[in-house]
Amino acid sequence: MKSQEANAIPLREILEKYGHEPVRSYHGYLMYSSPFRNEETPSFMVNLHTNKWKDFGEDSSGGVADLVMRLERCDFHSAMRRIEKSDLSAPSDPLPVPTSAGDAGTSPRLTVDNINPLTNRMLLEYMGRRGIDADIAKAYCKEAYYHFSGRKDRRCFAVAFPNDKGGMELRNPIFKGCAGVKAVTCFDNGGDRCAVFEGFMDFLSYLQYAREHPGLPPMNFCILNSTAMAGRSGEFLSRHRLVHAFLDNDKAGMDALEKLEGNLGKDTVLVNESVRLYPRHNDFNEFLQACKKKAMTAGNEM
Repeated sequence: MKSQEANAIPLREILEKYGHEPVRSYHGYLMYSSPFRNEETPSFMVNLHTNKWKDFGEDSSGGVADLVMRLERCDFHSAMRRIEKSDLSAPSDPLPVPTSAGDAGTSPRLTVDNINPLTNRMLLEYMGRRGIDADIAKAYCKEAYYHFSGRKDRRCFAVAFPNDKGGMELRNPIFKGCAGVKAVTCFDNGGDRCAVFEGFMDFLSYLQYAREHPGLPPMNFCILNSTAMAGRSGEFLSRHRLVHAFLDNDKAGMDALEKLEGNLGKDTVLVNESVRLYPRHNDFNEFLQACKKKAMTAGNEM
C-alpha cells in the first residue's frame, strides 16, 4: 500500500478500529479523547475535510500513517503493512460530514462475553513486542472476548488487566479501552515502599526490568489505570514510607504527580523516578524497549 492510498482512508474509521469514538462533533471536524494518553478533556481533533488530525495536548499532528506509527510505536513501513492488513480502504465516494453536535452518535457499549487465562498466541506475541515475557503477562493478566453494541458479529479479544472494583483494562494492538468500572489496581506485598504507575503496561515493564536487573528493593504496587485516578489513590499510598512514581514524562504525568503529592499523608515521601530512570523516554515501556534494543545491538556487535 502506498502512502497516498493509506492517507485517503478516513481517520474516523482508523480510530474506530482502534476502539476510539468521537466525544463531540462539529461542522467539519470531530473531537476525541487523545488516543495517546488518558485525559478528561478531549483534545484530539480530526478534520473531516482534510482527513488530518491534531493533538492540542501535545501540539502534534499528521495523517493516517502518522497516527498508526504513533499508536503501534512502529516505523513507516510496518505501519503501512498493518494498515493494509486492516481491510480498510479509501471510500469511492466522499463520506458525509457531520454538521452539528451529536451527529457522531453515542459511543457503542462494550460487553465482555468471556474471560479466560491468557493463552492467546496473538496476544502473547503482542506482549512480547512490548518487551514483556509471557510468564509475567500470564501472572497478572487474562484474555477477554468482547463485542460492541450492535456489532455482535465482530467479536474482539484483548489482554485484560483487572482493577480493584471488578473492571478491566483492555489492550490489544489496535484497541485501548476499559470494561466496567474504572478504578486503580493495588498489590500489597507487605512492604513499606510502593511503586505507582499510570497503566498496567508500565507496571509489567517494571517487573520485566526488575527481572533483568536483580537487586531492586521489594515493592508494593499501585496502578492508576488513568491519570484521573491519581487523586483517589492516597489512602493506599499513604500507608507507605516511600512512594516511587514511575509516571509518564509529559504534562499529564506531571499533573498526576502533583495530584499524588497533594493526597499523600505527611509521613509519606514521594520520589519522582521517571526523571531519574528514563528522562529521555515518555514512559517505562518505551524505556524498557529501548534497553532491550540496546542490549540486542551490543550482543550483535560482540
